[in-house]
Amino acid sequence: IVLNNKEIALNDYQEKPIHTESETKGSVDVEEITVKFDVTKDVYSETAGILYERVLDVEVPERNLKFKGEIINFYSCIVNLYEAEDETTADEYTVTLKNIGR
Repeated sequence: IVLNNKEIALNDYQEKPIHTESETKGSVDVEEITVKFDVTKDVYSETAGILYERVLDVEVPERNLKFKGEIINFYSCIVNLYEAEDETTADEYTVTLKNIGR
């Protein structure tokens, strides 16, 4: 996934489609996506800065999706990355983004 031009490797990806009536009857778009990804000490500040923006440019190249997404749910495990002794200790973030348009 790419959030505000930052590529992030995912542990899990789920989407909730919406079925719309348009010129292509039954065309499918995405109402929201939920992603899980690891955040390590070395990228924590950058990742937190992106997520604090709340409305993000979302791209899922593998699914040919591109939309503005509003964070409607976010949680992480309870790993304190500030106290991590190495760069491999990770906290898993779960983020749900609602499609609010292009």
